[in-house]
Amino acid sequence: MRRLHGPRSLRARLFIGIAATVAVSTIVMLAVGSALTRRSLDDDARRSLDRQVDLIAAQHVATPLPRRDTDIGRFLATEDERLAILTPDQAGLLLPGSAAATLRTTGQADGTVDVRGESFLYAARLGGGDAIVLLRSARNQSADWNPFLVGLALAALLGAVLAAAVAFLLARAVARPVTRVAAASRRLAEGESPDPLPIEGSTELRQLSTAFNELSEELHRAQDAERAFLLSVSHELKTPLTAIRGHAEGLSDGVVAPERAGEVIERETQRLERLIRDLLDLARLRRRSFDVTLVPVDLGEVASDAVARHSHQAQVYGVDLELRIEPDAHAIADAGRTLQALSNLVENAIRCTPRGGTVEIVASPGKLAVVDDGPGLAADDLERAFERFYLWDRYGADRPVGTGLGLAIVAELATAMGGRVTVESTAGAGSAFTLELEPARLPDHALYARLTQR
Repeated sequence: MRRLHGPRSLRARLFIGIAATVAVSTIVMLAVGSALTRRSLDDDARRSLDRQVDLIAAQHVATPLPRRDTDIGRFLATEDERLAILTPDQAGLLLPGSAAATLRTTGQADGTVDVRGESFLYAARLGGGDAIVLLRSARNQSADWNPFLVGLALAALLGAVLAAAVAFLLARAVARPVTRVAAASRRLAEGESPDPLPIEGSTELRQLSTAFNELSEELHRAQDAERAFLLSVSHELKTPLTAIRGHAEGLSDGVVAPERAGEVIERETQRLERLIRDLLDLARLRRRSFDVTLVPVDLGEVASDAVARHSHQAQVYGVDLELRIEPDAHAIADAGRTLQALSNLVENAIRCTPRGGTVEIVASPGKLAVVDDGPGLAADDLERAFERFYLWDRYGADRPVGTGLGLAIVAELATAMGGRVTVESTAGAGSAFTLELEPARLPDHALYARLTQR
């Protein structure tokens, strides 16, 4: 059974939240306003009674009003008010005890009093030896208060309506960009390409739209790179597989010598191995799963391993592979990852160097350089040489540039080990790729202790 959890949309929640806040504020305002207005009206009524009784007392002193009966005093009445001329003792019977005492002491008193179950506002004065008491029915006072209460209620209702309209507009203004981002996100997830979102609204909403636009652009770039990658992979897979199949068929038909067929099949199989290795490395890069262990490494040994690994390839391409190791050629790095990066550089150099050329590996403190006398790179290519597929797109039709992933992998490996890779090249005069790492001297006990603490 599905449970109801109330409104889920951001607009509805904002509207309800703002409306509830306005409603509570309106109720509080109405209650406080009513109390203050009632108090103000009561104070005005008392001041009016005080002024009237002062006038009556002054007139009574000038022209005393005779009392019809000295036992009960003289009483005059209108529709709204009652006037009593009493002795101070009689006034003590009419007024509350504290008010009677105040009247005897100060000659004046005011407040409220109940007479036969009905509430009255009163003002009392002493004048000419008599106590003059003026009373006004509190019921009539409440009638005077009702128009103010109606006015306050109408004002509160109008304010609530206006606040509800403002709350609706505000909720829509806040929710609209969020809804727009949600709709664009759904389109993006379905494989469509939504238009860039307008940057508008508050700072937070502008940041949300900007972040989505950046995400969409980055996803499009990733899709374009993936498309280029698939194109390059299809080409790289098709070429060696076609060669292997052709020579295998020629070997079966007896039109190709076994030595020649075996040489071609071995070479093309190595190309497939290289492509598969690059694919696996790329997958690891996307998962950021390169395991790097930084320890002191002898770069001379790494360079020697690279020479041993690629000497056969150099012979096949007719390239001289040379090695130069300078003193103190050590660094803080991962030996396996360093050999992997260096191998990619050496493999690219051998493949691009013309027959009869030279590829030199130089190991120095904190650096491994691969120098070749191949075709080199143009000055505009140096800043983008380590971008995936850039050199493949740039030179794929003119020179053997591999899968377009090797240099990007070298850059990622260098960064993972806390170093970097640089290139210096002149078109037609060769290139020099340098893997720069943190230098180190071996053995160094202090260095070993620092590495152990990492």
